[in-house]
Amino acid sequence: MTIRKIGLTALLSFSLVQYSFAQPNDFWTEDVWKNPDRGFLFYGEKREENAKELSEFKTVEELKLEAKRRLEVAVMEPNKENITAYLAINTLMLEKSSQFAQRWKETLWANPGFDHTVVHPNANFAQVALKDEAKSGKENILKQLSSQAGLVILVQAGCSFCSLMAPVIQRLQQETGIEALAISIKGDVSSEWPGAKPNNGIVKRLMTLSGSVPTVTPAIFLVDRKGEKAQLIASGALSLEDLKDRLVQASGLTRSTNSTIQTLPRL
Repeated sequence: MTIRKIGLTALLSFSLVQYSFAQPNDFWTEDVWKNPDRGFLFYGEKREENAKELSEFKTVEELKLEAKRRLEVAVMEPNKENITAYLAINTLMLEKSSQFAQRWKETLWANPGFDHTVVHPNANFAQVALKDEAKSGKENILKQLSSQAGLVILVQAGCSFCSLMAPVIQRLQQETGIEALAISIKGDVSSEWPGAKPNNGIVKRLMTLSGSVPTVTPAIFLVDRKGEKAQLIASGALSLEDLKDRLVQASGLTRSTNSTIQTLPRL
């Protein structure tokens, strides 16, 4: 019995020594007075670190993570302390956001080259003036275009859109002087387009020049006066202003709507 006891004691001692050498920093073998993070008695729990002061957070990422943590704690345990802690960091983030927004505006004022509102002002009276300028510029471009190109319009009898677009084209001609030629793709002539010409192969020619195949009438082509270039700019029904905008865009004569804004010479 004594021999067995001695043998068991020796075996346990050897195991502890072997375990100690294998894990020199083990919780169970280390000096309890040398590790300040050692838990109380046999519990291997780390000591809680003191919460950081708000002034200690130096990055946005740190603030976001701490705000998320405090919010989750406050949601799970909505007591006065937890909610106050979250409100404190949330208020700090709002203050920093407000400061950033103010500095942003001040920096834009000092660097107008980055400020979109300089050439696109929010002031109502300035917007009205720019719209008037744009309208005047559009009319000038269309009058210039009338000397370089004209419209060829494919129509057919029984087409409701063709009937609706007839007065729009007439108004466009009156205001801009652009000439328009209507082509009846089936040879029939409607009352809205009494001057329509029969298709003598011009439809195929237009498709070849433009690279477009119209699927809805009326199909409106912008054609240069030499008959060498064509562009399908509209199909179906659209307003007079939309048609003007497309003509201006297709003309390549577009100018900026704020062209009268004067810039200072380089100092």
